[in-house]
Amino acid sequence: MQIGRVSVGLLGACLLAWLLLRLDVSTVFTALGHAGWLGFGLVLAGGLLLTLCLSSGLYPLIFTQIPLVSMPLARQVRDSAGDILPFTQVGGIAAGMRVLILAGLTPARAIAAGMVDVTTELLAQSLFILLGLFLAAPAMRADPHWAPYLGWLIGGTALFAFAILAFAVAQLAGSHLAEKAMRPATFGASAAAFRQAVHQLYRHRAPVALSVVLHLFGWCASGLWLWLVFRVLGHAVSPASAIAIQALLEGLRSATVFIPAAIGVQEAGYAALAPLFGLPTEVGLAASLLRRARDVVIGVPVLLLWQFVEARRIGKMTQKPLATDR
Repeated sequence: MQIGRVSVGLLGACLLAWLLLRLDVSTVFTALGHAGWLGFGLVLAGGLLLTLCLSSGLYPLIFTQIPLVSMPLARQVRDSAGDILPFTQVGGIAAGMRVLILAGLTPARAIAAGMVDVTTELLAQSLFILLGLFLAAPAMRADPHWAPYLGWLIGGTALFAFAILAFAVAQLAGSHLAEKAMRPATFGASAAAFRQAVHQLYRHRAPVALSVVLHLFGWCASGLWLWLVFRVLGHAVSPASAIAIQALLEGLRSATVFIPAAIGVQEAGYAALAPLFGLPTEVGLAASLLRRARDVVIGVPVLLLWQFVEARRIGKMTQKPLATDR
């Protein structure tokens, strides 16, 4: 698996290198230079607000009282681990669950909340992609390269939504199977606690539905953030066009979830989608690079803070036996 992950990552890096060779790099850097430090600061501030929006879907799912700041931190650690570290997005989700445990949730409750949160977010993402296809449909029909694929994209997104619903049902069934399989083992109580936490979350339909709505709001906010990115790069597009580009890009990232950090895929996606809405291909690549820069500037300190908290926790655990020996 490690060899496969490295191989896929190298393919993504090769795709990025091919894009840089094919495109006019001077135009890319001209767009980035237009942003300047002030523009980059606006992108960073907008990115922090976006994290608050993206983490909002987790609030209705957590009934135990934990600090409110823990939820956007968990979301940022999740995104940063998936966008910076050599993990897939699945590894980032596990890191986010770990932050919820450090914040005070039991492991069973944190894992259950994380799984349900991912389910509601993916369902909202499928609605977001459909919205993006609706907004992009006129431009795609007019483009001879994209027109033949519009129907396939809509059908694939609908199947994706049904698959997410099936995933939710599988969580309920899987929790029963996990408890039966683990009951004789020493961690059978943990399996029972996980099953109870999952069923408790899904029994309350209103919070689950609210989570879907909030996640959809968060995804739309990501489109508005992309609109801001294009503005600081010196190219104005309508908010609807930015939402369409972001929705189709997120669909591409989900389809290539096995590629660490979506390297190459994100850049190719922005570069291919930008011309649909009258933007140069190089500006699409510049938007992707600006997003990468934002991920690094915000993500690295957050990941270091997370590791510092983990190290302190391990240090306290190792010191307890010494205190009792005295």
